[in-house]
Amino acid sequence: MGLYTFNNLPASEEEIDFSDLERKFAIPEQEETLENVVVVDNLPQVEPSKEEKLTKYLQKLFKEAGKFKKDGVHMPKAEASGKVTTKGYAFIEFETAAQAQAAIRVGNGHRMEKTRQLLVNPFMDVERYVEVDNEYRAPPAEPFVEREHLKSWLADKYSRDQFVTLAGNKVNLYWNEPSQNPELVTSRENWTGSHVQWSPQGSYMCTLHRQGLVLWGGPSWKKLMQFVHPYIKYAEFSPSERYLVTLSLEPISSDTANELLGAERRHQNQFTVDDQGNMVCVWDVRTGTLLRSFPAPKNKDGSPAKVLWPQFKWSPSEKYFARMAQGTGISIYEAPSMALLDKKSMKVPGVQDFAWCPRVLQDARTGAKRPEMLAYWTPEEGNLPARVSLVSVPGRELLQSKNLFNVFSASLHWHPTGNMLCVRVQRFTKSKKSRFTNLELFRTGERDVPVDVVELTDSAVGFAWEPVSENFRFAILHTDDPTPPPTNPNGIAMAPVKTSVSFYAFERKGKLVKKENFGLIKTLPNKNTNLLKWSPHGRHIVLATMNTVATCTLEFHDVDFDQNAASRSGRPGDAITMLGSAEHYNVTDLEWDPSGRYVITSASAWRQPAETGFVMWDFAGQQLHKFDAEAFKQILWRPRPQSLLPEEQKRKIRKDLKSYAREFDEEDERRLHAADAELMSQRRRLISEWETWRQQVGKFLSAETDQALASGYKLPIATDNEDFVVEEVVEEIVEEKEEIIN
Repeated sequence: MGLYTFNNLPASEEEIDFSDLERKFAIPEQEETLENVVVVDNLPQVEPSKEEKLTKYLQKLFKEAGKFKKDGVHMPKAEASGKVTTKGYAFIEFETAAQAQAAIRVGNGHRMEKTRQLLVNPFMDVERYVEVDNEYRAPPAEPFVEREHLKSWLADKYSRDQFVTLAGNKVNLYWNEPSQNPELVTSRENWTGSHVQWSPQGSYMCTLHRQGLVLWGGPSWKKLMQFVHPYIKYAEFSPSERYLVTLSLEPISSDTANELLGAERRHQNQFTVDDQGNMVCVWDVRTGTLLRSFPAPKNKDGSPAKVLWPQFKWSPSEKYFARMAQGTGISIYEAPSMALLDKKSMKVPGVQDFAWCPRVLQDARTGAKRPEMLAYWTPEEGNLPARVSLVSVPGRELLQSKNLFNVFSASLHWHPTGNMLCVRVQRFTKSKKSRFTNLELFRTGERDVPVDVVELTDSAVGFAWEPVSENFRFAILHTDDPTPPPTNPNGIAMAPVKTSVSFYAFERKGKLVKKENFGLIKTLPNKNTNLLKWSPHGRHIVLATMNTVATCTLEFHDVDFDQNAASRSGRPGDAITMLGSAEHYNVTDLEWDPSGRYVITSASAWRQPAETGFVMWDFAGQQLHKFDAEAFKQILWRPRPQSLLPEEQKRKIRKDLKSYAREFDEEDERRLHAADAELMSQRRRLISEWETWRQQVGKFLSAETDQALASGYKLPIATDNEDFVVEEVVEEIVEEKEEIIN
C-alpha cells in the first residue's frame, strides 16, 4: 500500500491497495494429507451383513497401533450375479499418521488364515503409484561394482585354514602354517570393543562395539554391514547365515542409539516406538534390515526371568526359530515374516529345555524330505512322570515320547546327522541319597523312532557324539560323585575330579549280536578328564583337564588305531590307543581346526591372568607352536562350510588317499625346503650387511689410527681380531611397568 495524501486519496474503497496487509497477515493454507490412512488388502469378500463383524476383527487387530476415526473404515463393494459383496480390501483412517505407520508394522504379513495373509500399505503409496507414467523409461545403468568373494579363503593354493587371535586391543588374523610360524594376514588395533566371533560357515567375522555389531569379510577385510544395537552383549547367526540374533542387557532406547551414533549417523538407527524396551533383535544379514525385536523373557508371575543365551534356537532350514518360556511353553516363529506359527505358542507346562534336530531328514523309502523335528523334556509334577517328547514342525504332531521316573535333570544331545538323539537322564536311587544316569537313545532316522536304553551305575557328567561314524559311537564322562568341585572367583576349579571315560557304539544284528543295541566298547578309568573333544571328522578325540588349578593334562586318543588287535581279540575297544599326552598350564579353551589335523589350546586372560597365550598341537599330541602373549584373550579357528562333494566321491577319495597323501607330502617337503632356503637367504643378507658395516668401521678406525700416530699418541698392541662370532639376539619383554616419579 502506497503513501496517501489529501491530494491523492482513492475515489472509492475498491481502489484501496491492501496487498501489504494481506501479505503480513496471510494465513497459510492447510495442505490436505492422507498419511493417516492405510489400505488393507487380501481381506475376505463378505456380504454387507458380515461387514460389521469384519470391522470388529480389524479393530482388534490394530488395537495396539491406535484408534480408528469415527466411520473411519470404508470397504468398497461390488455386485456380481445379483449379489453384493465387499471387494476384499478396506481403507482405514487413523487419528494420526504415526498410528497408521504402527498399523502397517502390526498388520502387514498378518495371517488371518493359513492361506490368507494381509497386506497393509500407506494410502499415499497408492496415490504415488497411480501417478506413475504409463510409458516405461529404462533407469540409467549403474556401473557394475564387483563385490569381494566372501569365501575366497577356501581357494587357498595350499588349502590352509585361518584363525584369529585377540590379545590386548589387537586382533590378528593368520594362515595356519604347521611346518613354520603362522603367516599374518592382517592386524588391527582396537578392531573390536569386546570380542570377535565367526559366522557358522566362516563368511563373516563379527566385532562388537558400544553402538552395535559390525560384519567384516572378503580378502581386504572391508566393513560389510553394521547393525545398530547399543551395548550389545551376544550375537548368533542362523545355520546358513541368513539371519542374525543380537541381545543387549540394556533395554532398547532410540534416544540412546541416536546419542551413541551422533548426528551424522542417526539415519542408521532403525528402532521405532514399538521397539522401545525390548532387548532381543532379529536381523536380515544380507540387507541389514531389522525384522523384529522381542522383549526379555518373563516368569509365570510376570517378573523378569533369567536371561539365557541363545535366546532363540533355529531349525536347520532357517524356516523356523523358537524360544522357551520357562515352565509354560515354546514359541515358534516363522522366518522371514517373524510371525508366530499358527498365531499361538505351543503350550508345554513345566518345559525345561528343547532342541531342534540339526538336519532335515529324508524318508528312507521315498527320498522325500520329512518335517523338521523338535525335542523337549518336562519334569515330574505330582503324580505325572517326567517326559521326553519328539514333535514335528509345523504340524506339531507327536512322533515319539518316553515317560521317566525319579528324574533329577536331563540333557538333550542330537547327533550331527540328526539320526540319533541321546537324552542323558540323571536319576535318583530309591533311597534318594545318590544319583545315577540313564541314556535314552532315540533312533530318529528310523520308522516309528525306536528307543534304546543304556543304564549306568554312576553319574555321567559329560557326553559327546563322534561327529562322523557309521556305528554312532559316543564317549561319556562318568564319576561316583557328580558334585562340582569348589572354584575360585574366576571359575577355575580348585581340585580335579576323578572320572572315567567310556566309549559306546551301536551294535547291529549279526552272528555275535542277537539284538540291536548300544554296547560298551572300552572304559578308561582313573582320569582327571573334564572335557571330551572329538575331531570334526571323527576317529580322534582329546581327553582334557581344563580350568583346573595345577592339573592341566591333555590326552590324544585314536579310537581306530590298532584294528589288527581288535580283529584278533574280537573286542573293538582294543583298537583304542593313546597317541600322546601333554600339559598346558592354565589351559582354559580347546578347539580343533576344521580339517581335524590340528588342535589349539589356549589360556585366556578372561579366566586367569597368568601365563596367557596358546599352543598348537597335531592330532597325535606333538607340539608345533607355542606363543605367549600378555593379556591374551581369545583364539578361534575360521569355520568351513559343509563339503559339496557327494558321498560317492568322498568314498573314492578315501580309497585313493595314499596317492593324494604322497602328493601332499611332496608339496610339504618343497615348502619346507623353500622356508629353509628363505631363512638361509635372510641370514646371508644379514651377514653381508654386517660385513659391509665392519669394512666401513675398519676404514674409519684405520684413518683415526693414522691420525693418532701422526699426533704422537702411543697405541696399545692390537690383539688378533681375525676371528668373529656372529650371534642372533632375541629380546623378550617379560614385564613392562610405568612409574611416575615426583
